[in-house]
Amino acid sequence: MSGYPQGMGQQGHQGGPPPGGYGQRPPPPGGFAQQGPGGMSQQPPGGGGYNQQPHYQGGGGGQGYGGPQQQQQQQQQGGGRMGGSNTTRGLQWVSATDGFIPERAVQGGVEKNGAPLFVARAMYKGGLHPGKAGRHIENGGCAIGFGHKEVNVREYQILCGDASQVRWVKQDGQLNIQGFKPVECGHEESGEPLYIAKTMTEGSQQLGKCAPHIKKGMSYPYGHKELTTENYMVLAYTN
Repeated sequence: MSGYPQGMGQQGHQGGPPPGGYGQRPPPPGGFAQQGPGGMSQQPPGGGGYNQQPHYQGGGGGQGYGGPQQQQQQQQQGGGRMGGSNTTRGLQWVSATDGFIPERAVQGGVEKNGAPLFVARAMYKGGLHPGKAGRHIENGGCAIGFGHKEVNVREYQILCGDASQVRWVKQDGQLNIQGFKPVECGHEESGEPLYIAKTMTEGSQQLGKCAPHIKKGMSYPYGHKELTTENYMVLAYTN
Protein backbone atom coordinates (compact mmCIF):
# COMPACT_ATOMS: atom_id res chain seq x y z
CA MET A 1 0.00 0.00 0.00
CA SER A 2 1.61 3.25 -1.10
CA GLY A 3 1.82 6.32 1.08
CA TYR A 4 2.21 4.63 4.46
CA PRO A 5 5.46 4.63 6.47
CA GLN A 6 8.10 2.32 5.05
CA GLY A 7 9.67 -0.74 6.63
CA MET A 8 6.58 -2.93 6.32
CA GLY A 9 6.80 -6.59 5.45
CA GLN A 10 4.18 -8.49 3.49
CA GLN A 11 2.52 -11.73 4.41
CA GLY A 12 -0.06 -13.91 2.69
CA HIS A 13 -3.24 -14.43 4.67
CA GLN A 14 -6.24 -16.71 4.43
CA GLY A 15 -9.31 -14.66 5.31
CA GLY A 16 -12.55 -15.70 6.92
CA PRO A 17 -13.62 -15.73 10.53
CA PRO A 18 -12.06 -18.09 13.07
CA PRO A 19 -14.37 -20.61 14.75
CA GLY A 20 -17.10 -18.67 16.50
CA GLY A 21 -16.25 -15.38 14.77
CA TYR A 22 -14.32 -12.86 16.87
CA GLY A 23 -11.98 -14.04 19.57
CA GLN A 24 -14.11 -12.08 22.02
CA ARG A 25 -17.82 -11.46 22.37
CA PRO A 26 -18.94 -8.20 20.77
CA PRO A 27 -19.22 -5.57 23.49
CA PRO A 28 -22.65 -4.54 24.78
CA PRO A 29 -23.91 -1.03 24.00
CA GLY A 30 -22.05 1.67 25.93
CA GLY A 31 -19.20 -0.53 27.11
CA PHE A 32 -16.95 -3.49 26.45
CA ALA A 33 -17.47 -7.18 26.99
CA GLN A 34 -16.44 -8.44 30.43
CA GLN A 35 -14.28 -11.21 29.08
CA GLY A 36 -13.77 -13.25 25.93
CA PRO A 37 -11.80 -16.40 25.18
CA GLY A 38 -8.34 -15.64 23.93
CA GLY A 39 -8.59 -11.97 24.87
CA MET A 40 -8.25 -9.64 27.82
CA SER A 41 -10.69 -9.24 30.69
CA GLN A 42 -12.38 -5.86 30.92
CA GLN A 43 -14.13 -4.03 33.71
CA PRO A 44 -17.40 -2.24 33.00
CA PRO A 45 -17.01 1.44 32.12
CA GLY A 46 -16.91 3.87 35.05
CA GLY A 47 -19.12 6.82 35.75
CA GLY A 48 -17.86 8.61 32.66
CA GLY A 49 -18.81 5.69 30.43
CA TYR A 50 -15.22 4.91 29.45
CA ASN A 51 -12.84 2.06 30.03
CA GLN A 52 -9.37 3.15 31.06
CA GLN A 53 -7.72 0.45 28.98
CA PRO A 54 -8.59 -0.86 25.51
CA HIS A 55 -8.66 -4.53 24.60
CA TYR A 56 -7.92 -6.54 21.50
CA GLN A 57 -9.80 -9.14 19.54
CA GLY A 58 -7.75 -12.35 19.66
CA GLY A 59 -8.28 -14.39 16.51
CA GLY A 60 -8.19 -18.16 16.46
CA GLY A 61 -5.72 -20.16 14.43
CA GLY A 62 -3.84 -17.07 13.31
CA GLN A 63 -6.73 -15.78 11.25
CA GLY A 64 -8.47 -12.46 11.18
CA TYR A 65 -12.11 -11.70 10.51
CA GLY A 66 -13.02 -10.83 6.95
CA GLY A 67 -16.09 -10.81 4.76
CA PRO A 68 -16.98 -13.45 2.15
CA GLN A 69 -14.71 -11.85 -0.43
CA GLN A 70 -11.64 -11.92 1.83
CA GLN A 71 -10.44 -15.42 1.00
CA GLN A 72 -7.03 -14.26 -0.28
CA GLN A 73 -6.49 -11.13 1.83
CA GLN A 74 -2.95 -9.76 1.78
CA GLN A 75 -1.65 -7.92 4.84
CA GLN A 76 1.34 -5.77 5.51
CA GLN A 77 2.73 -5.65 9.00
CA GLY A 78 4.83 -3.04 10.74
CA GLY A 79 3.89 0.40 9.56
CA GLY A 80 6.17 2.96 11.05
CA ARG A 81 7.57 3.72 14.47
CA MET A 82 5.18 4.04 17.38
CA GLY A 83 7.39 5.88 19.82
CA GLY A 84 9.85 2.99 20.00
CA SER A 85 10.41 -0.53 18.81
CA ASN A 86 7.30 -2.38 17.69
CA THR A 87 8.79 -5.46 19.30
CA THR A 88 9.19 -3.93 22.74
CA ARG A 89 5.86 -2.12 22.58
CA GLY A 90 4.12 -5.20 21.25
CA LEU A 91 2.10 -3.09 18.79
CA GLN A 92 2.12 -2.62 15.03
CA TRP A 93 0.02 -1.18 12.22
CA VAL A 94 -1.42 -3.85 9.91
CA SER A 95 -2.73 -2.95 6.46
CA ALA A 96 -6.16 -4.17 5.39
CA THR A 97 -8.90 -3.47 2.85
CA ASP A 98 -12.67 -3.68 2.43
CA GLY A 99 -13.77 -4.41 5.97
CA PHE A 100 -11.07 -6.93 6.85
CA ILE A 101 -10.16 -7.00 10.56
CA PRO A 102 -6.73 -8.56 11.31
CA GLU A 103 -5.95 -10.85 14.20
CA ARG A 104 -5.41 -9.09 17.57
CA ALA A 105 -6.86 -5.80 16.33
CA VAL A 106 -7.10 -3.26 19.16
CA GLN A 107 -10.72 -2.36 19.83
CA GLY A 108 -11.14 1.25 20.92
CA GLY A 109 -14.86 1.89 20.58
CA VAL A 110 -18.29 0.41 20.09
CA GLU A 111 -21.46 1.31 18.22
CA LYS A 112 -24.69 1.72 20.17
CA ASN A 113 -25.87 -1.65 18.77
CA GLY A 114 -22.75 -3.38 20.16
CA ALA A 115 -20.71 -3.60 16.93
CA PRO A 116 -16.98 -3.17 17.75
CA LEU A 117 -14.90 -0.31 16.39
CA PHE A 118 -11.17 -0.75 15.92
CA VAL A 119 -8.35 1.79 16.07
CA ALA A 120 -7.47 2.64 12.46
CA ARG A 121 -5.80 5.19 10.22
CA ALA A 122 -5.92 5.96 6.49
CA MET A 123 -4.15 8.10 3.91
CA TYR A 124 -6.32 10.89 2.49
CA LYS A 125 -5.40 14.05 0.58
CA GLY A 126 -1.77 14.01 1.68
CA GLY A 127 -2.47 13.32 5.34
CA LEU A 128 -2.53 10.18 7.48
CA HIS A 129 -5.76 10.41 9.50
CA PRO A 130 -6.82 8.41 12.58
CA GLY A 131 -10.30 6.92 12.40
CA LYS A 132 -12.38 3.83 12.98
CA ALA A 133 -12.65 0.47 11.26
CA GLY A 134 -15.32 -2.20 11.45
CA ARG A 135 -16.71 -5.00 9.37
CA HIS A 136 -20.10 -3.25 9.42
CA ILE A 137 -18.83 0.10 8.07
CA GLU A 138 -20.13 0.53 4.54
CA ASN A 139 -18.16 1.57 1.46
CA GLY A 140 -14.78 0.29 2.54
CA GLY A 141 -14.70 -0.75 6.19
CA CYS A 142 -12.98 2.38 7.53
CA ALA A 143 -14.17 5.94 8.18
CA ILE A 144 -12.26 9.14 8.93
CA GLY A 145 -13.32 12.74 9.42
CA PHE A 146 -12.16 15.34 6.90
CA GLY A 147 -13.50 18.67 5.68
CA HIS A 148 -16.64 18.49 7.86
CA LYS A 149 -17.58 15.15 6.29
CA GLU A 150 -17.37 11.47 7.15
CA VAL A 151 -15.08 9.93 4.53
CA ASN A 152 -15.16 6.18 3.86
CA VAL A 153 -12.02 4.50 2.56
CA ARG A 154 -11.20 1.01 1.31
CA GLU A 155 -7.50 0.91 2.22
CA TYR A 156 -6.45 1.49 5.81
CA GLN A 157 -4.30 0.25 8.68
CA ILE A 158 -5.42 -1.15 12.04
CA LEU A 159 -3.50 -1.05 15.31
CA CYS A 160 -2.79 -4.64 16.39
CA GLY A 161 -0.96 -6.36 19.23
CA ASP A 162 -0.70 -6.12 22.99
CA ALA A 163 -3.40 -3.68 24.14
CA SER A 164 -2.03 -3.70 27.71
CA GLN A 165 0.70 -1.38 26.42
CA VAL A 166 -1.77 1.49 25.95
CA ARG A 167 -4.38 3.32 28.02
CA TRP A 168 -6.96 6.11 27.65
CA VAL A 169 -6.23 9.54 29.16
CA LYS A 170 -9.06 12.00 29.78
CA GLN A 171 -8.89 15.40 28.05
CA ASP A 172 -11.00 18.55 27.99
CA GLY A 173 -10.59 21.03 25.15
CA GLN A 174 -7.39 21.32 23.14
CA LEU A 175 -5.02 18.42 23.63
CA ASN A 176 -2.62 19.05 26.51
CA ILE A 177 0.24 16.55 26.46
CA GLN A 178 1.56 16.55 30.02
CA GLY A 179 2.54 13.51 32.08
CA PHE A 180 1.86 10.97 29.32
CA LYS A 181 3.03 9.99 25.84
CA PRO A 182 0.24 9.69 23.23
CA VAL A 183 0.42 6.96 20.61
CA GLU A 184 1.72 8.41 17.35
CA CYS A 185 -0.82 7.73 14.65
CA GLY A 186 -0.81 10.18 11.77
CA HIS A 187 -0.36 13.71 10.49
CA GLU A 188 -2.02 16.48 8.53
CA GLU A 189 -0.88 17.25 5.00
CA SER A 190 1.09 20.09 6.56
CA GLY A 191 2.92 17.63 8.83
CA GLU A 192 1.21 18.48 12.12
CA PRO A 193 0.87 15.28 14.22
CA LEU A 194 -2.49 13.60 14.84
CA TYR A 195 -3.34 11.24 17.70
CA ILE A 196 -6.05 8.65 18.40
CA ALA A 197 -9.07 9.76 20.42
CA LYS A 198 -12.51 8.51 21.44
CA THR A 199 -15.67 10.11 22.78
CA MET A 200 -19.15 9.15 23.93
CA THR A 201 -21.91 9.86 21.40
CA GLU A 202 -25.55 8.75 21.61
CA GLY A 203 -24.75 5.62 23.62
CA SER A 204 -21.71 4.72 21.53
CA GLN A 205 -17.95 5.19 21.84
CA GLN A 206 -16.68 6.77 18.62
CA LEU A 207 -13.08 7.00 17.43
CA GLY A 208 -11.38 9.92 15.74
CA LYS A 209 -8.39 12.23 15.95
CA CYS A 210 -7.08 14.85 18.34
CA ALA A 211 -4.23 17.34 18.27
CA PRO A 212 -3.19 20.64 19.86
CA HIS A 213 -4.11 22.50 16.66
CA ILE A 214 -7.72 21.19 16.67
CA LYS A 215 -9.55 23.99 18.50
CA LYS A 216 -12.15 21.89 20.31
CA GLY A 217 -9.66 19.07 20.81
CA MET A 218 -11.16 16.14 18.90
CA SER A 219 -12.88 15.57 15.58
CA TYR A 220 -14.52 12.31 14.53
CA PRO A 221 -16.70 10.79 11.79
CA TYR A 222 -20.31 10.11 12.75
CA GLY A 223 -23.65 10.25 10.97
CA HIS A 224 -22.08 11.17 7.61
CA LYS A 225 -20.45 14.26 9.16
CA GLU A 226 -17.21 15.25 10.83
CA LEU A 227 -18.13 16.33 14.36
CA THR A 228 -16.04 17.96 17.07
CA THR A 229 -16.03 17.70 20.86
CA GLU A 230 -14.16 19.07 23.86
CA ASN A 231 -14.78 15.95 25.97
CA TYR A 232 -12.74 12.97 24.88
CA MET A 233 -9.88 10.61 25.69
CA VAL A 234 -6.55 10.21 23.94
CA LEU A 235 -4.73 6.87 23.49
CA ALA A 236 -1.39 6.89 25.31
CA TYR A 237 1.34 4.43 26.27
CA THR A 238 1.17 2.88 29.71
CA ASN A 239 4.77 3.89 30.46
